[in-house]
Formats: sequence, structure tokens, C-alpha cells
Amino acid sequence: MHESNTYEFVVAEKPTGMRKLKKTFYRLAVLSVPIGFAILCLALQLYPVVILPLSFLGVVLYFWKLFNVEFEYSLTSGIMTFSRINGSIRRKKLLELTIKEMHEIAPYTDDAKAHLETLPLVKNHVYVSTMAADDIYYAVFEQDKELHVVYFEATEKALHILHYYNGVTKMSKVSR
Repeated sequence: MHESNTYEFVVAEKPTGMRKLKKTFYRLAVLSVPIGFAILCLALQLYPVVILPLSFLGVVLYFWKLFNVEFEYSLTSGIMTFSRINGSIRRKKLLELTIKEMHEIAPYTDDAKAHLETLPLVKNHVYVSTMAADDIYYAVFEQDKELHVVYFEATEKALHILHYYNGVTKMSKVSR
């Protein structure tokens, strides 16, 4: 496969607003499990001193890594794949699109936001570090006869590949 037509890019999710609240809730839940276990051991008159650190360590090692979320964009042979990576270990493919079937690919600006509000969109797929990030692009596509939009952070190389496979790509200067 030709190297210039293959590209991968990863952005880390930045905790803002609701994401911060969700992350705080998950951390409290992780910390409450060993405390609840210790209370249960005390109620059953078991000796929790040895069990508590081991259970706490196990819970933390299992769940703590899941708080770091990254989104990966992969462009290969005209197919754009979006994946979510939790804790640099668990990878889940979220969406796979054929680039030539996208109706619009453009930078996400105030004009674009107003334009997207006029479309009968069914679902927003947000795969960016934060919606305030630089270089956010959107792509409108059709899935099951319904319009969807996907938001992603574009780089110069990604834009060239998108433009190569789909001429409707609106190019703009990006910082990466």
C-alpha cells in the first residue's frame, strides 16, 4: 500500500464540563468499592487490614487506566476509521466511513455551525479532544438513509488524503 494514502492520528480527550463531572464520579466510585468492602468485612467480623489494600490495589489497577481516553483516526485506502482507546489498552472501533460517500467535509466554524443546525441531522459523532480545540473539521454522511455528522481534528496530511478521495473537502490552514 502506498504510504501517502495511509495515515493515523491520535488525540487525547481533555476533561471539560460534563466530562470532568463524569471523571470525578468514576473516581469516587473506584474509591468507594474498597471502603464498602472494608465495612462489609467489619460487619462480618473479618480482619480487613490485609484484604483492604489488596482489593484497593486491584480495583485501582483495573479501572484507573480507563479514565484516559484517546480517539484515533485512521485513513487507509479511502476508508476513515474512528476508534476509542481507553487507558492505552482497550480499543473499540466506533465508526468506519468511506471518504468518497461523505456529502461535506469542512472546517467547523461559526458559519458551519449555523449550516449544520439547518440540516435534519440524526446523530452527532464527537471524536475530538474538546469542541474548543483548533482544527476541528466535520463530515456529513448518510447512514441508513439518515444524515449524521462526525467531528474530528484534522491535520495537513489528513486533509490532503480526504481531498484526494473526496473533492468536496474544503481545505483551510491547520496548525498541525
